[in-house]
Amino acid sequence: MYLSAFPALYTSDINRSLTFYKDLLEFEETFRFPVKGEPEHVELRLGDSMIALTTYDAAKEGSVSAPTPGHPFELSIWAENAVQAINRLREAEVTVVLEPRVHKARLTRAYVSDPDGNWIAIVSHNE
Repeated sequence: MYLSAFPALYTSDINRSLTFYKDLLEFEETFRFPVKGEPEHVELRLGDSMIALTTYDAAKEGSVSAPTPGHPFELSIWAENAVQAINRLREAEVTVVLEPRVHKARLTRAYVSDPDGNWIAIVSHNE
């Protein structure tokens, strides 16, 4: 069984998810399995944030832990500017679930949903 030390997000369409994470959120691909052909598992990095995208079929085959139904995952991503990141996503017609808000700890936080319904928190420090 493959075990990653960072969160695994399950997807029904890995290419659609890769478009979201690589093109819109600007993650960088660090590992892919299988290496050639249609990927079943892709690991991505954005700064200190690392995630794995895994197809439901790979989870069923036992190569990764199976997802827990009914529990959308929340991933926090640090952005240089959360408002700019949200505006870029909005331009790509991604639905913003919760608009950017400033919190007491001088953080701006907003939520979007990825193509599989996982909640993504985009956070930035305020100067």
